[in-house]
Amino acid sequence: MNPFDIHFNGCCQPVTPFRHLLFVLTIMVCTSFCPVLATEIVPDIMSLNPDTGYAGFSYLVTVNGQNFKPDMTASLELDGSVLNLSEISLVNNSSLTFRALIPASVKPGYYQFSLVSPDGKVQKLNQAFHVQPPAAPMIQNLSPAQAKAGSLVPAQITGKYFRSGGNVSLSKGKEKIILTNQSVSFTNISGTFAIPVDVAPGTWNVTVTNSDGQNATLPEAFTIMALPAPRILAITPDQGEMDTPVTVAITGSEFLPGAVFSLNRKDLVITGKDVVTDSSGRITGFVLVPSKYPEGLWDLWVTNPDGQSVQKNNAFLSGTPAAPFSLHISPSWAVQGTNREVTIRGMAFLEGDRVTLQSAEKTIQATNITVVSDTQITCTLEIPSDAKTGSWDVVVTSRYNKSDILPSGFRIYDKESLLLAGIEPDVAEQGQFFTATVYGHNLVNGSGISLTAEGEEPILGEVMFIPSLGEMGVSFHIPADAMPDIWDLTLISPSGKELTKDKALKVSYNNTPVIFTIDPDRAPAGTDDMKVTVTGKNFGDNEYLDLNLSLNGTTLPVSGTVSYKGTRAIGYLTIPNGTPTGWYDLSLIRDAGQGKGSMEREMFRVL
Repeated sequence: MNPFDIHFNGCCQPVTPFRHLLFVLTIMVCTSFCPVLATEIVPDIMSLNPDTGYAGFSYLVTVNGQNFKPDMTASLELDGSVLNLSEISLVNNSSLTFRALIPASVKPGYYQFSLVSPDGKVQKLNQAFHVQPPAAPMIQNLSPAQAKAGSLVPAQITGKYFRSGGNVSLSKGKEKIILTNQSVSFTNISGTFAIPVDVAPGTWNVTVTNSDGQNATLPEAFTIMALPAPRILAITPDQGEMDTPVTVAITGSEFLPGAVFSLNRKDLVITGKDVVTDSSGRITGFVLVPSKYPEGLWDLWVTNPDGQSVQKNNAFLSGTPAAPFSLHISPSWAVQGTNREVTIRGMAFLEGDRVTLQSAEKTIQATNITVVSDTQITCTLEIPSDAKTGSWDVVVTSRYNKSDILPSGFRIYDKESLLLAGIEPDVAEQGQFFTATVYGHNLVNGSGISLTAEGEEPILGEVMFIPSLGEMGVSFHIPADAMPDIWDLTLISPSGKELTKDKALKVSYNNTPVIFTIDPDRAPAGTDDMKVTVTGKNFGDNEYLDLNLSLNGTTLPVSGTVSYKGTRAIGYLTIPNGTPTGWYDLSLIRDAGQGKGSMEREMFRVL
């Protein structure tokens, strides 16, 4: 077909040059003057990110799609509930952002998203954004995780879903510490914990509570460390008169503001007044001990506000200090170049007493001194290898520089000598079987041992063992008719050398103590340091006795009991508050519980 042919009514007819020209001109005119009909390009919404959020929070949301333009507006709507969006910003033609601020009271559900073009045309995406009910807070971490009691702690809690208007707390049992000066964001809370000094140490929970009441707890997230306990070095002065206010200074360490102190003795308490904590190492105040209380030593207590306390025994003396007296030392000898553990008995011993050996201008200071009680001291005597041999005085000096002397009470022997020093125990009774330790130096197996007295048959002992060159275990049987006297101790070495310790052992009549009376014979619970006198016979003279009252498992010791002339025993009785009432049995044992004893029933009544 000719290209210039034109189809009309289904027929192909040839186009003449004229007709072809006319056709072309017609098309050109139509092209120049007729408008083109085209479809307008509209925005297309594909997704929102994030597409979910919780009531009460705001979110920066990105809308993904195409054909986005400037100056567009947007909204989220559900059943008439509309969320007005702000900060709408065009990123490019396929992305824009907005901020959705979701009120806490908004209706939850799936919201329809609407995007409005500047010309008013609206594009929608159904169920585009899910609004969920208000979320509970979630805690991830608390920093720092520990602190000392009494400190201010800047703290940060990280997590999410935090809301302003709530509170943060540390809790342990019923105790609670609130975070102050709070600054809150969606993922972070900062503030300050003020930890009290008296708070319970250990691990604590941290709890975040939002303004709607929803909360979260991170268990054992925070550790509170106890402050160090206080320590006492000294109290100055450490002595005062009765009924007289005494200003004192207590030195030590770890004292806290608000610390208190007191003097304590058994159930008695003297509280310090006008107490001031000058520093962590010094407390000042004053004490007054009433004259109704007995003179004597008091323990010192310091208590910090956190409840931690420290005690210093026998720290303060009320009344006029007494000098030590009635000294006795055992053992009473040593060898050059050796250490000797000794026990000193007596009266009026105080914490801080010093013990020395003295010979002319020479002095040996005791070490490891322990004041066991007001009647007993233990210590170590370190004897120099070149110490003077012979007798030395024993001196006990109190911290108030009052002394007592036991003249020639201790003897030092040459380290090369064969020595027989004595026997312990050094008393026995007629008819008694007893085991004793013979002390000396360079003692050897095969030695013979005996007790001798003028005009009497020797009492032979049996050597049982020699644990060292300075000790020998022996056993004796004192005949029932042996003469009551002070016997000599004689040792004969395997080489035939004879040693005698004069007046080494006292043999007495077989006298078991007999109790007659006790005065007073009754007192109420709460009685303190009451003097009691027990009469009888066979108590010994100047002997330390073990005197006790007992009832159904309750024992009340009578302290410092000493015998006089065999017929009287004097001691001091304290009856604590709460002691069961009733009639108490009285028991008395000689030689501080080592000798014979006696017991009488229902001799003393506690009221």
